[in-house]
Amino acid sequence: MDNNFHNVEQRVQRYWYTDGIGELIGGGMFILLGIYFAAQQYLGENSTIGGLLQAGLIIFLLGGMALGRWLIKALKARLTYPRTGYVEYQVDEHSRNRRRITVAFVAGLVAAFSIVFAGRIVSFLDMTLALTGILVGAILIFLQGKRSGLERFYVLGGMSIVLGIALALSGLPDGYGLGLFYGLMGVCFLISGGLTLRLYLEENPLPVEGQNG
Repeated sequence: MDNNFHNVEQRVQRYWYTDGIGELIGGGMFILLGIYFAAQQYLGENSTIGGLLQAGLIIFLLGGMALGRWLIKALKARLTYPRTGYVEYQVDEHSRNRRRITVAFVAGLVAAFSIVFAGRIVSFLDMTLALTGILVGAILIFLQGKRSGLERFYVLGGMSIVLGIALALSGLPDGYGLGLFYGLMGVCFLISGGLTLRLYLEENPLPVEGQNG
C-alpha cells in the first residue's frame, strides 16, 4: 500500500513539473534575489538604501513566494490544464505539517552544526556560500529530484553544489558571491524550465475545439 501511494505521489509530482513553469518562475526569483544581494553589497550596510534592503529581506522573500505561487497557478491554468488536465492528490494535513517541521528542523540543525564546526576546520572557505550551494543542492536533489524522479533536478542540484563551492573559493565578498550564485542558478533554472516548457508545448498541442463533441 505504501509503495502504491509513493508511486502515485511521484506521478503527480512529475506531472506538476512536466511543463517547466515552476522552474521558470523560480529562475526569475533567483535572479531577483541575486540582484538583491549584489545591490546590498554595493551600497553597503551603512547606507540608507542598504539598510532598507537588509530590513526588507523577509518581506521580499514572503512577497516573492506569494507572487510566484500566483504566477505558477495562473500560467498552468492557461497553458497546462487545457492541454493535459488538472491533477492533485490529498495528503493528511497533520502528516504534511509534521513532515515540513521535521525537514525544517533537520536542515536548520545541519546548517548550524556545519557553520560552527566546519568554519573552524576550513578557515579559507567562505562557509556562507558553500553551505548555501550545498543546502540548495540538497533540496533540489532530495526534495524535488527524488520525489519526482526527474533527472534534471539532480543536474540542477549538482550545479548548485559546484557553484557554491567554486564561489566560496573565489574570494568574492559575500554579497557579490551570493548575488552571482543566485544569478547563475537563476539562469540554469530558466534554461531548464524553458527547454522543458518548449518540449511540453510541442508534445501537447491544444485540443481542437469540438473534437470530443
